[in-house]
Amino acid sequence: MAHPYLKELASVQVGEPTVDRDTGDFKVVLRVPLESLAQNHTLPVLDITPLASARRFRLIDCDQFLHHRALTVHEFRDFPVAENPYAAISYVWRGSTVDEDLVGARFSVAGAEDGDPIGMDVLRHACAAALRYGVKHLWLDRLCIIQTSKEDKRWQIRHMYQVYKCCVVCLVFPGGIQRLVHVDEPTAWIHRGWTLQEALAPPRVEVIYAWPHGSGMYLGLYRGNIVELVPGQSAITPLRQLLALNGFPTATFISSGNGAIVPFRTTIFGLPTDTPSADRAERAIEVVIFMLKSALSNGGETFDERAPAIWRSALFRASSRPVDMVFSVMGLFGVSLDPGAFEADDRLGATAALMRAILERPGGRASWLSIAPFLPPHPRLSTFPVFPRTNVDGRVELEFDPAPEGRGGKTVSKQRLALLDSRGMGMPTGSVDEAGYLCISRRAIRVHALQGKRAGDSHHDHFEGGTAEPPRCCLDIWAIDGTGWRFYDVTPKNPKAPQGMRLGAETFAVLVGWHNQFSLHGLWEQPRFLSAMLVREHASGRYHVESYFELSDKLERWVDTWEERALCIGGPGPIRDASARPDDLDTV
Repeated sequence: MAHPYLKELASVQVGEPTVDRDTGDFKVVLRVPLESLAQNHTLPVLDITPLASARRFRLIDCDQFLHHRALTVHEFRDFPVAENPYAAISYVWRGSTVDEDLVGARFSVAGAEDGDPIGMDVLRHACAAALRYGVKHLWLDRLCIIQTSKEDKRWQIRHMYQVYKCCVVCLVFPGGIQRLVHVDEPTAWIHRGWTLQEALAPPRVEVIYAWPHGSGMYLGLYRGNIVELVPGQSAITPLRQLLALNGFPTATFISSGNGAIVPFRTTIFGLPTDTPSADRAERAIEVVIFMLKSALSNGGETFDERAPAIWRSALFRASSRPVDMVFSVMGLFGVSLDPGAFEADDRLGATAALMRAILERPGGRASWLSIAPFLPPHPRLSTFPVFPRTNVDGRVELEFDPAPEGRGGKTVSKQRLALLDSRGMGMPTGSVDEAGYLCISRRAIRVHALQGKRAGDSHHDHFEGGTAEPPRCCLDIWAIDGTGWRFYDVTPKNPKAPQGMRLGAETFAVLVGWHNQFSLHGLWEQPRFLSAMLVREHASGRYHVESYFELSDKLERWVDTWEERALCIGGPGPIRDASARPDDLDTV
C-alpha cells in the first residue's frame, strides 16, 4: 500500500501517530529513514498532509536526524512548547544554483514544488548548529507548515513573528536550502521580504556558510573570530559581524589549528555598488546593509528609533506576492493582520491596514514618514513612497518619471541619499482612517509657491548660528522635487472676498524629523537636516504629500516656533480603484 505522506518513494517504514507522555502532547506526522531518501533516483516529494492537523506547531527532531538516521517531524498542540526549545531556519525560497552532478540527496515537499528542493546536507549542518546551542529541534517552514493547506498557511503567517521571536537561535542559510554557499559568493538573502523579520525577531542570529579552513581569527578593517561548525566543511558567524565584513577589502584569516594564513573577502550579502543609477542608489547593497544594521537591536536604541530603518529595509525587498511585504513585517510592529482579508496583490490595502493598526496600539507612531524622501509619494497613499515592483527572484525595480522641467527640472538621477535618522525627535502619533489618511497634529507653517528657477545658493548660506527669526532672504526654500516655496506670509488679499474666505488650496511644510547624509561606506555623515513634508490641500480638510524639504539644522529654533496644526494627509487617489488591474496596486 502506498505511503500516506510520501510520493514517488518506496520501501519506507512508518508507524501510526504517537504521543510522547514524557515530553508532552505531540504526534509524529513524518518519519522517513534517511537511507530511503538518499537511495531514491528520482526527487522524492514528502507530504505531511494526511497526518498533520491545521493550526498546529511542528518541529524537526535533530537528534533523530543525526543519531538515528531518520527525518522526523513532531506536531504539537500548544505553542510555544516550553519543553522543546528550538532553532529556526532563515533562507530564500529560490536560492543559489547547484551543480546537479555534485549536489547530494534532496527532496521536495508537496505544495511547495515551486521552491528549491531541501538538501539533506543542509539539514545536517542545521541540526549540528542547533545541537551546538543546546536545542534538539528545528523549525523549517517548508516542512513544518502544511504547504497544501491554505488554512494552515494563514494561521502560520499570523504566528510567524512569534515563531522566530521564541526560538533560541535563528540559523541563516543565505544561498538557500539546497547547498551551502561560500563567504565570497553573493546571494539574494538580504533582498528578500521575509528575511527581514527573521533577522530582527530572534534573540540570536547566526549565518552558516561553506568554510574549509577551520576555526581562527581574522584581521582587517575589523577583527573577530570564525568558528568552525562541521570540521572542514562549514563555519558559523553572527549576522551583525558578517554584515560588517561584507563588501570591505580583503581580510586575513589566521587558523588556530595550523597557523595557516588565508586571505578572504566577504560578499555573501551582495557585491559593492558601482557608480549607481538613480534606481540603484536607493537599493545599493551598502544602503541595504546599513539599514538592516540600523534596524537590528544592540541594546542602545529604542524600538521607535529603529522603526524608520525597519520600514526603509522593507521597502526595497522582494517577494513573489506583493502583500507578503506587509505580512513579513507586521509582527515587528506588534500587529497581526488576517492574511485572508487581502488579495495577493493588495500591498496597498495591507499597508494602509498596517499603518492603522500600528497607531491603534498604545504608543504607536507614524514611523514610516520620510523613509525615502527622494522617491515620489505613492499616488494613493502619499505618506508612503511609491512601491517598487518586485518578484520572487529578488529583483526590485522602481518605476517613476523624473521631475518635469517646469517644476525645477531636478531629476532623480541627481539625487543624493538622505535617510531618516529618528534619534532626538519622536515621530508623530495619531490615527489612520479607512481611506488611508494619516491624521496627526504636528508643527507646520504655510508656504507659497515661488516663480522662476532655483537660485544657486541654499537657504541657509546667508546666516550663521541658530535663530528663532531668520531673515526673509533665507526663507525661499526648494523642495526635493525641485519646486520653490516661500516660508513667510505673502498671501494676496482680495478686499471683495467674504471674511475668512481662502483664495486657493492651502499648502504647508509639516515637520517630520531629522535627515542625515548617507555614505556608501555605511556611515552617517554631516550635515544633518530637518525633514519636513510638503503637503497640499486637494479637498476640504484633506491633504496629500507632494515632496519633502531638507531644512538646515540652523533653523531648528525657528521651526520650534511653528504652529501646531491638525492635518489629515493621504490620497490623493483612492485606496480602492475598481478599474485598476491588480498589478497597478503595488506600483506606479
